[in-house]
Amino acid sequence: MRSKWITVLAGLIATVVLVSVVIGLTSPDGSVTDGDTAKPSATATTATTPSPTPTATTPSPPAKPARPTAARAPASVRGPWPGRPDSVTLDGDRVDWCPAVRTTGATEAVEVFGKAAVDDAACAAVRFIFGKRYSRLAIPRDSYDAQDLDFVLPALASSTTAAFRPRVDAFVADPDSLDVREELGLVVLRGDGTLAGATRTSAGSGRVFYGTAYSADGYRDRAVWINPRWSKVAISVDRSKAEPRIVAVLDAAAAVPVFNPAERRDDMLTVPTHAMFFLRKEGSSWKVGGWRITSGTYDYARLTLR
Repeated sequence: MRSKWITVLAGLIATVVLVSVVIGLTSPDGSVTDGDTAKPSATATTATTPSPTPTATTPSPPAKPARPTAARAPASVRGPWPGRPDSVTLDGDRVDWCPAVRTTGATEAVEVFGKAAVDDAACAAVRFIFGKRYSRLAIPRDSYDAQDLDFVLPALASSTTAAFRPRVDAFVADPDSLDVREELGLVVLRGDGTLAGATRTSAGSGRVFYGTAYSADGYRDRAVWINPRWSKVAISVDRSKAEPRIVAVLDAAAAVPVFNPAERRDDMLTVPTHAMFFLRKEGSSWKVGGWRITSGTYDYARLTLR
């Protein structure tokens, strides 16, 4: 009887061990139910995707400024009158100098002509300086035709136009004559000192004009004159004629870009002016009835827009 109980007890122990093994295999970290998500063991390692190695970027070198060349004036002098005073206004390519013009000593003229007329006359004087005297005609050429100076005529009084034409003819016949050029009242540079066969035209003091000799191709799409500056316009009344005229006196200056071969740089040649204009009213406009214009000493410096 005792042996029978021993047999039953041994069977129960075997059954308990088998159930424990089964439980241990199915639930190593605890019970699992349908609503749970399996969790990794604390000792388990999780594979990770390596981060991409940053790609080194090499910064682009700064663009080098174009090296100055005698072939063409620099792009900095494009547009109408670079370096002009801020109060000078533009309408497209048309320059309006009047907002920047100031007068002095105009009391008598204002009494005779009125303030608006005096201001208009002073502006006409400044306009002649920077629209006629300092013009593209300044770049030396081999020769000239009379029509090359037609752009001056609209600024002149009718009686002055008749007197101006013989001066034009004299200039066309002998452009190298300094006296003839001064009679025109215009800046006309002749490239004195240019050697025969030279590829560039001399601008004096070791400088040259841009482009091929005795042509304006080096100033294509570039301004010939820059940095216009002028004084207040001194106004008085001239009563020597049957009708009184306004006298306008001013000092002015402008520079033409030139090239410095020795320094391989852009320079400028500044030409100063002292001018006296006799102005008369024709229709609604003030016209130049005569002038006395002289040039001061030319000056060279590195090209700088003011």
